Amino acid sequence: MEEYNIQYYDILTKATTAINNGDSVIICGPEYSGKTYLRKQLQQLLYDHNYQVYFGMSELYEMNRLHGRTYVSEKFWIEENNKNNLSDMLNHYKYVETNIKYPKLSNN
Repeated sequence: MEEYNIQYYDILTKATTAINNGDSVIICGPEYSGKTYLRKQLQQLLYDHNYQVYFGMSELYEMNRLHGRTYVSEKFWIEENNKNNLSDMLNHYKYVETNIKYPKLSNN
């Protein structure tokens, strides 16, 4: 649990700094590694700084396709599970990686 908490506070610091600097953010890692929880913690900050939130690169690409865009002009926050999906991203962004999953509680 301690390793997870260390990772979480590290990504919280990185993400908060990036948002306050006006950088777009892609947070990438496996399920249960704190991505969604982090976004919920930073929800008001993202709103105050006019960030667009996408749940994966596929949602970003779909929104751009609907609007005929090939480049994202707004600030964004993207939660992604697979870093290989980032290879086509042309925008500048702050990359935050989560590797440690939240420890499951045992019923023993």
